[in-house]
Amino acid sequence: MKRFLLLAAACCFLLASCTSNAVKPTGDPEKDAQALMDFQAKKTKEMTDALSHLKLGKAGEISKEMEKVSKEFQDFYAKNTENKAKFDEVYGQLLSKSVEGVANDLKGLFGEGEEKVEEAVTEAVDEAVEKIAE
Repeated sequence: MKRFLLLAAACCFLLASCTSNAVKPTGDPEKDAQALMDFQAKKTKEMTDALSHLKLGKAGEISKEMEKVSKEFQDFYAKNTENKAKFDEVYGQLLSKSVEGVANDLKGLFGEGEEKVEEAVTEAVDEAVEKIAE
């Protein structure tokens, strides 16, 4: 019976440690900013996957988890004012790089289409000018 209880307790501990994948602030602003950005990127991908499969409940849970973790970091650095500026600076840089990466990805996906639209518009304008001249 003792072995069973010990095994059950170990399983509960293992399960709890595996399911708690949220990050916690450590006080190191650079590592915390990176950890928060990585967490948010992972959760954003999970939310996108959930939405693409129309799992709105799952997407809502992910959103709430993201809000909770972000608030935890905000609250932590609101109290830890000496490192807040550094955290905000590093997080801002990471966010900027992330947005640039998404913009470049979208440009890669739609860039060719934009060029074709621009060509079509130019050709249409040239044709209109020619017709007016005739």
